[in-house]
Amino acid sequence: MLVKTRDFGDVEVKQQDIITFVQPIFGFDGFKTFVLLRQDDPDIHFSWLQSTEDASVCFLTADPREILDNYEFSVKREEAEQLGGGGLLYLVLAAIRDPIDQSTVNLKSPIALNPQTGRAMQVILDADYPIRHLLIPPKEDA
Repeated sequence: MLVKTRDFGDVEVKQQDIITFVQPIFGFDGFKTFVLLRQDDPDIHFSWLQSTEDASVCFLTADPREILDNYEFSVKREEAEQLGGGGLLYLVLAAIRDPIDQSTVNLKSPIALNPQTGRAMQVILDADYPIRHLLIPPKEDA
C-alpha cells in the first residue's frame, strides 16, 4: 500500500503494518488508520505516527521509558479488551517547539498499541503524569 506523507514523500507499507484506532486520538476524530514510520538507526528513539488518510497528519512519538526511567502504565480492562490480547506498546506524543528545549511530550495520555492486532487508542493514565513534560531536561548549573 502506498501512503502519501508530507515529510517523507510516498512510502510503501505492508497492509499488516496499518494501525487502526478503535478510539480516535484526542482532537483528531476523523482519522482512524495510521502507520508507524521509523528510522533504521537504533540510536534514534523517535518514530512518526503517520495518517494513511491525510498526508498532513503526522505525530512525532517516543518511547516513554526513554524519557522517564520509572514510567509505569497500564490500561483499564475495557481498553485492553478493545485492543485485543497480547502485549502493548506505549508511545507518547511530542510537541516540538521553538526553541527546541521547550519541546514537550504528553506522559499523561500515551498511545497504547497492540502490535499483534494492529489496534490502538490514546488512553488517559490514572497515574499523576504531566501533559507537558520537557523532552530535553534542563541543564543543571555547575
